[in-house]
Amino acid sequence: MHLVQTRAEAIHASNCAVNYYRIAKNYRRHLQTCDSLVPGLQPAGTGWIILVELYIAYHENQRISVSGVSIMAGVPSTTGLRYLDALALSGVVVRVPDNNDRRRSWVRLTETGRDTVEQMLGGLVHAIDAASEG
Repeated sequence: MHLVQTRAEAIHASNCAVNYYRIAKNYRRHLQTCDSLVPGLQPAGTGWIILVELYIAYHENQRISVSGVSIMAGVPSTTGLRYLDALALSGVVVRVPDNNDRRRSWVRLTETGRDTVEQMLGGLVHAIDAASEG
């Protein structure tokens, strides 16, 4: 085990700690900004995971069912439904009935939902850039 640290190693370790601190501070600021985009939706939580999955699906031209969203978010169907209801009330997602199977419905982002996710992602990029600038 290497216990003796050279001056260069100590400076590098100190710089990393400062960068991690800056990242943490900027990430916290970013999460607070996310809360203002969709009030009451826990940043980096299930709701945001759902929004990001729907955003990816939109860009990949894929449909996602209510149960599929729950699976992708790693939550039980009842939890997924609860989040989808809250997101629908916020106007960022819509549920569309399946014409072939009345038991299933599809979920997609609204234009507002896509804008919201893009604002969140832009904020994350800004937080990372701000941390690296010092």
